[in-house]
Amino acid sequence: MADSSPILTNFTSGELSPRLNGRIDMDKYYNGASLINNFIVLMHGGLTKRPGTRFIREIKTSTGTNSGARLVPFVFSKTQAYVLEFGHNYLRFYKDEGIIVSSGTTPYEISTTYTAAQVDGIEFVQSADVLYIVHESHPPRKLSRTGHTAWTISDVDFVDGPYNNTNITSTTVYASGTTGSVTVTASSSIFAATDVGRWIRMKSPDKWGAAEITGYTSGTVVTATVHADFAIENSGSGNATKDWRLGAFYTGNYPTKVTFFEERLFYANTDTHPNTVWGSSTSDFDTYSPTDRDATVNADNSLTFTLSTDQVNQITGMYGGRYLHLFTKDGTFNLSSGSATQGLTATTVQVVNETKDGAADKRVVPASKSTLYIGKNKKRLREFAYNIDYDSFTSPDMSVLSEHLGFGNFEEAYFQTYPNMVLWIRRGDGKLIGFTYYRAQEVLAWHQHTIAGTNAKVKSLAVIPGVGDAADTLYMIVERTIDGATKKYVEFMEQEYREANGDTKDDAFFLDSALTYSGGSTSTITGLDHLEGQTVTVLNNGAVEATKTVSSGSITLTNATTKCHVGLAYNAELESVNVEPKSQYGTTQGKRGRIDKAIFRVFETVGLKAGPTSSSVDVVPFRTTTSTMSATTPKTGDYTFLMPATYSTENKLYVKSDTPHPCTISAIMIQMSTYD
Repeated sequence: MADSSPILTNFTSGELSPRLNGRIDMDKYYNGASLINNFIVLMHGGLTKRPGTRFIREIKTSTGTNSGARLVPFVFSKTQAYVLEFGHNYLRFYKDEGIIVSSGTTPYEISTTYTAAQVDGIEFVQSADVLYIVHESHPPRKLSRTGHTAWTISDVDFVDGPYNNTNITSTTVYASGTTGSVTVTASSSIFAATDVGRWIRMKSPDKWGAAEITGYTSGTVVTATVHADFAIENSGSGNATKDWRLGAFYTGNYPTKVTFFEERLFYANTDTHPNTVWGSSTSDFDTYSPTDRDATVNADNSLTFTLSTDQVNQITGMYGGRYLHLFTKDGTFNLSSGSATQGLTATTVQVVNETKDGAADKRVVPASKSTLYIGKNKKRLREFAYNIDYDSFTSPDMSVLSEHLGFGNFEEAYFQTYPNMVLWIRRGDGKLIGFTYYRAQEVLAWHQHTIAGTNAKVKSLAVIPGVGDAADTLYMIVERTIDGATKKYVEFMEQEYREANGDTKDDAFFLDSALTYSGGSTSTITGLDHLEGQTVTVLNNGAVEATKTVSSGSITLTNATTKCHVGLAYNAELESVNVEPKSQYGTTQGKRGRIDKAIFRVFETVGLKAGPTSSSVDVVPFRTTTSTMSATTPKTGDYTFLMPATYSTENKLYVKSDTPHPCTISAIMIQMSTYD
């Protein structure tokens, strides 16, 4: 028999795939775990129990044909950050962890034309107080804010474009006049009823004029309004010209991607041109003039570029960083001027196909100096970043060690920079997945999170800066079965518990869909209608009460309280990998042995259970002969747990925090015996 003392110093590899069970030859194996549920992997390497979620309110429509909603962040500054609730033909607004009301308790709301079935397809980009919104079934729009209860949404008023390529047929066009409302006639059928709102550009004979189509008569005749700054030089059938362009955007052919790059607003991916990008004039985001009136191409004119490859590379995502990153079904591209000292112009466009790793039609996420994107099959996460070893951009698979967490499909992702640099991902099955991404220290750790409640599913995510100096805040729409009915609630994940920030045991918030009472002594807690019929857990002045059932929106406490949190309980769980102690006789894998004891190094922790399996756990004793009698005071230090005398060829350690208290594990020192 051999004795050994392995140590688990960090969990920076996160939850590992079951396919890696036994890969003791891999360094990352010892920094991983078989299960990490409701624990966040810290940048420092340890684990901390995720905070609970605080209830705000139910979305406008939880059930029925037009039910459902999507959350979208709107961040003007750290003190002016909002979460928008896009639902069926409406938009609501959240700020400072609550909903904005127009009067009393009535939510402030504006109308939109996006249906509940369409809101998940919305893409957006923000410039100051304006959010540009695109969707395949709607013209590009602007959402503008002038005050907390002063929001307007309107179609983008494009000027002179954007356009598809110049006409290459023998068809000619002419206008009946040079200014104002004119009739445009074509020599063959080129117009459709869906062209109303579309731009047309014509050169006759030496200068370009531009007009917006306002009415459809036939395939050869439309009416249009000439733009004041782009008058048509000559009119009449005698001045018919083959130099004309039709606008790129029209009914049934709107862009689906939008971003900013080098003071230009870029749109991409229409139904007819899925691999094309259109960039605005410099610093004039609504103007898309490809040339001046005299056909001169200047540096600030708009630009159009189509990816030319052996496949039609549908653009599924864009992000403007040092380059304009273009993500497609079949690879990744960088668009730039090709010069470190020259800005992008219509005549200096250079595109480099960096990798062949395709992207899903999902929003890409900037994270530090990288861009994270969901792979084309929606089961992998990839990192797009410059690699000095290859002197080019690469797109390695970030989920290769934890590929099992992609089953269920990645649908939506947002990056929470502070405090722990976590990418939060919503899976298609409603599971919440976390990925601690701190590339500078090679912390690439996956963890999963089970939101409490019957049939609980996360339906949407958004991250905005926290109130004041608080951490970034993760908002969610969570669907649950409540009192026999489907409910969808807007909730946010609370701040981490830290005594350094002044938190005490009374402030611990580790319940889901929870609310807080703080005030005079009382035994009756009301306002719990959103949890009607549910069995709830109560943290009463830092101590756990027996569970209660909500009836008529209230509960009666066993003991009076001045501060309590009421919500749905959840467990945080850790299961280690198979522990591999050192042995003079080679590997101990497959040999019978047991973990004799484990010493937990914890930080600000209340309550911990451990054992060899999830069905065999006991309390880790935190009291010593010098301890105070308060069981709910968070502890920091080393605490020893004696394991049951169970021998096995698989030696794992299961750890659980099942009370609504903080728990942070910095390291686990193990003493074990193995029979060689």
